[in-house]
Amino acid sequence: MFKLSERIEKLPPYLFAEIDKLKTEVKQKGVEIIDLGIGDPDIPTPKEIIEAAKQALEDPQNHQYPSYEGSFEFRAAVANWYKDRFNVDLDPQNECLALIGSKEGIAHLPLAFVDKGDYT
Repeated sequence: MFKLSERIEKLPPYLFAEIDKLKTEVKQKGVEIIDLGIGDPDIPTPKEIIEAAKQALEDPQNHQYPSYEGSFEFRAAVANWYKDRFNVDLDPQNECLALIGSKEGIAHLPLAFVDKGDYT
């Protein structure tokens, strides 16, 4: 048997796991819910997206990891999307960063700015 570290023992339950549990309980009571959860698709992926993904898999350039900051083309596309969607100007070189997931970025953000003992 192993013992979890104190750090792990202090972690609260994963929020989305708790929400899923509550949704299941409500559904079992016969209540129909509108799920605005974590963004899991509830409709099939459009065929043109599947075909584009297949073509991308054939390109050898896609068989390796990008740089840790993401390709400049991707970051420029992000900056353009923000401009189109929110009329916000971003510098793709210094203000856009590719992450492995939004929760990953949100969880690590405080580590970049908050030191032990800092209080608000």
